[in-house]
Amino acid sequence: MKPNLPFLIIALIATIGDFVVPFLLGKRYPNYSNLKDTISTLGTNKSPVKKQLSYSLITTGSLLLIFSIGHFFIFSEYTWKHILYLLGVIIFGAGSILAGIFPEDAKGEKETKSGKIHGISSGLGFLLLTINPLWMFLITESSSLKLFNMLFFILGFLTFIIFLNSGHNNKSGKYTGLWQRINLAILYIPLIVNYSVFSVKIIP
Repeated sequence: MKPNLPFLIIALIATIGDFVVPFLLGKRYPNYSNLKDTISTLGTNKSPVKKQLSYSLITTGSLLLIFSIGHFFIFSEYTWKHILYLLGVIIFGAGSILAGIFPEDAKGEKETKSGKIHGISSGLGFLLLTINPLWMFLITESSSLKLFNMLFFILGFLTFIIFLNSGHNNKSGKYTGLWQRINLAILYIPLIVNYSVFSVKIIP
């Protein structure tokens, strides 16, 4: 088995599971809406599935950290662009673990230290993973994916901004959960595609 394949399988399990598990947990949370509520809402103190979401976030983050190791097999060199790209994966994975350990505060409650850590760690992880397609756009080995990465860089930022601004009294506000999941999908797609294409090019 090629050394890149197990890492790709791990990434697929992590990314697909990050959608499937919250969807299933949401069905066990009365009045929870996958379209209107964020994934983190499943982990608040009022949630009946807070432990399960915590385990899920920690597992997803751990798998992505393992996935980051696979990049040592596909990158032929490590310039500042490669390093920043790799850091995006690592920090997103670490942020997911911290978000699982420190749950978000429930709506209307006073912000706690746990809520602050959750917000900072998950927010930073989302932001850096959003920028990752830009670094891949600049990496010379990925010339065939330049248009693809620039497109997802733009889409990632647009959906990230919409997600951050949702929850207010506007048309997108009542679909905060949907925008979060759309943004997450846009972040994960280039992560998988870039690794897959690099694997084919670097490892025959």
